[in-house]
Amino acid sequence: MHIKNLIINTIIIFCFAVPLWAQDSEVKFSPKGGVYANALPVKLSCNNPDLQIRYTLNGATPDGSSTLYTSSLHLNAGMRSKSDIYKIPISPDNDPYRPDFYVPDSVIKGIVIRAAAFDQQGNRVSPVVTQSYFIKSLGCDIHGLPIVSICADSLSLFAHDTGILVPGDLYDPEDIDHTGNYAQSGREWERLINVEYYDDNNDGFNQMAGLRTHGGILARRSQQKGLKIYAREEYGKKNFKYKIFEESHLKKFKHLILRPYRNSCTSAGIHDWLSNQIAAPLKMGITASRPTALFLNGEYWGIYFIEEKVDERYLESHHGVNPDSVNIIAAWGALESGSSDDFFNLYYSLAAADLSDPVQYYHFSQRIDIPNIIDYFIFELFAANWDWPVNNVRCWQKPGGMWHWVFYDGDCCLDDDQFPIYENATYIGEITWPTAQWSTLFFRKLLESPTFKNQFLIRLEQLNKTCFSYKKTKPYLSKIQHTLREEIPHQVHRYNHPESLGNWEDACQKIDNFLAGREKGFWQQTTEFFNLGEESITSVKCYPNPASSGEILHIQVEAESDATPWLSVYDLNGRLIHCQYFFLQEGENSIPLNIGKRKGVYIVKVGDEKCKVIIL
Repeated sequence: MHIKNLIINTIIIFCFAVPLWAQDSEVKFSPKGGVYANALPVKLSCNNPDLQIRYTLNGATPDGSSTLYTSSLHLNAGMRSKSDIYKIPISPDNDPYRPDFYVPDSVIKGIVIRAAAFDQQGNRVSPVVTQSYFIKSLGCDIHGLPIVSICADSLSLFAHDTGILVPGDLYDPEDIDHTGNYAQSGREWERLINVEYYDDNNDGFNQMAGLRTHGGILARRSQQKGLKIYAREEYGKKNFKYKIFEESHLKKFKHLILRPYRNSCTSAGIHDWLSNQIAAPLKMGITASRPTALFLNGEYWGIYFIEEKVDERYLESHHGVNPDSVNIIAAWGALESGSSDDFFNLYYSLAAADLSDPVQYYHFSQRIDIPNIIDYFIFELFAANWDWPVNNVRCWQKPGGMWHWVFYDGDCCLDDDQFPIYENATYIGEITWPTAQWSTLFFRKLLESPTFKNQFLIRLEQLNKTCFSYKKTKPYLSKIQHTLREEIPHQVHRYNHPESLGNWEDACQKIDNFLAGREKGFWQQTTEFFNLGEESITSVKCYPNPASSGEILHIQVEAESDATPWLSVYDLNGRLIHCQYFFLQEGENSIPLNIGKRKGVYIVKVGDEKCKVIIL
């Protein structure tokens, strides 16, 4: 099977790899593809008058028998593809999670023209050029969303033996979680396509690329499948060159993901996008993302989010690492790129260590990016990700360097505010999805260190009052709701998911409720897990006392148990001049404090305990 696929791919690539001397015969379109208010004439031309131009309208590669171009093509409804590929069953009929293959009565269609130049003997002598047109007056209005248009020969997508979107030859109804053509990976299951991206003013890119399925088995066997596209020099261009994401400075990409709306855990469809927006200010990697409308051979394929692919090219772009040597690990040990040797060395040495020993903790703090992993853990907990930590993990390392974490896949975030986040993140039993002892090791072991626990709780409290506050998170939700609201009825009609605009609005309201109460709920879960409180503080002392102006004070606090108080400093008029949050351990704690060069008498308050300090 692999040999057959390789032969097919080689033939396809050969067909498109036209010699450079033939580039002068490339067919030109006027105007180029994009979104237009009304139908318009399209003119095809090439520099050699002795050649014929032939074209197709169904996404197929033109050949010597395709329609001969003789005069301008006046775009109209009759030029839309009649293949109706949306009716082809691309999901199993016994899927317990998504059992129904939904076939609408019709789909929105653009007009796809694929053209090439041929000699008098019918031999193609130019590259195939593809332009797609989306005419609002012909019913193709996607309400301002960018468009991704993919065109490919149908056999490479839907054929029983070679199609990558169908159950096909490799599907076993007794093993639906591991089989199917769409479940395959690797270069032999990459298919040649033309991909167009149209943004405002029809800016974007148009080029040949590779297409594969993407994601877990549910995303691959779903009717609205996860996809990824690859730019390769052998296809014509080695990058997708366009500034796709407003939140990113990057203007070129090697690989891109097309995440389907249906991947989200609810019919809101926006969990991953929203999670990445909220997580953006944190000290960890995220994936830039943007909602689009996807068309396949001119047929509407629903709402997708185009986003960065977390791989060696992503790390090259964001961190300047060598893509040929970077180590990338998934799922706490699954090798994605490079070598896993250093990770497993770290994992097993961490398992055997006693991190309550400051010396041992310091050793591991030189191998793990502590501020990064703290923010990573905090966000996964805040977002109540119920498809983690067994799943959806990515970390990376330059050879010999520290390990860093990237937030990856938020489809199951921001949904269940009652999810037992800390129990899930510290579980020590055998696997019980989504957790297992081997997947919680890093968090459990790091919490053995008082230094880490203190840093973790201080940072959590800070983020909870800033980045995670409803004032900060609500605008992101409002923005995506505004962006998608008019397009949701098209997604409803195409897949019956969500079932209605009202169903979508209800699902978004559930997210709104989560965000509105999460600051309070997250802190409550945290204080309960760590058994935190202020009432256990028994005494507060300051030294030196009196102190010189500008001198560092040391606040000695005695606590009967772990506590999380505010340390406040007031002048004798009762004015607050300084406040700071601390995590205290049971027993004696010493807190350094610098209140500047103020001279006078001050009251230092920790919890309900106070002391007086004189600054000379």
